[in-house]
Amino acid sequence: MNYFKKLSSPWLFVLFSCLLIFACKKDQYYFDGGKSNPVFPGTTLEYLKSNPRSFDTIVNIIKIAGMERQFSEDTLTFFAPQDYAVALLIKQVNSTLFTYGKDTVKTLTDIDGLIWRRYLSNYIFKGANKLNDYPQIDVGAKAIFPGQNYVAYSGDVFNIGVRYADAGGVKYTGYRQLLLSYIPNVSQPLDNWVSIPITSSDVQPKHAVVHVLSTDFPFGADPQNLIQDVLLTK
Repeated sequence: MNYFKKLSSPWLFVLFSCLLIFACKKDQYYFDGGKSNPVFPGTTLEYLKSNPRSFDTIVNIIKIAGMERQFSEDTLTFFAPQDYAVALLIKQVNSTLFTYGKDTVKTLTDIDGLIWRRYLSNYIFKGANKLNDYPQIDVGAKAIFPGQNYVAYSGDVFNIGVRYADAGGVKYTGYRQLLLSYIPNVSQPLDNWVSIPITSSDVQPKHAVVHVLSTDFPFGADPQNLIQDVLLTK
């Protein structure tokens, strides 16, 4: 006799609910894997083009910035901002332009390609580094777990590290998540960080690694600097 036929419908509902809750919890704490198969058989640019829902705007910015070669040939690590981050930036840019009585941005090409190149380069680093290649960071205990500072293509300094969550009341035993932090003043390297968590990591196109940034932060490590650069060109 089939075991499941012995169960009344309420018990089946309870069993299904438990399985669903378990599956949801597994997804909730999954931050450091990216795709189930992280290897992408193409260049970094081809990977971004293959995900238009997240990166269509970013691909256009790469073209405007004249950086297609870098994303097709360079061995690099790209902390990829998603399209929504650009939308947040444009909203801030247009608010400032409107305040100063200047024409607002209607298309991406309304912002000079050199500006896009400068700030897109904040997210690019030499070498192909996966999550396991970075040291631990605890922003509340930087003296103990400091992460490591890296110079981006733009020349700006960032801290990159792996944040270890707590689990079951035990410190640093939970899920791992990459954290990218802009350091505004290198003479005060531990102060005023702008930190952006990574939502998925270790996607591996040819000669590169891509880590996808959270959409909760506008494009540009320090958007106010970018906005001021736009104002100067208007």
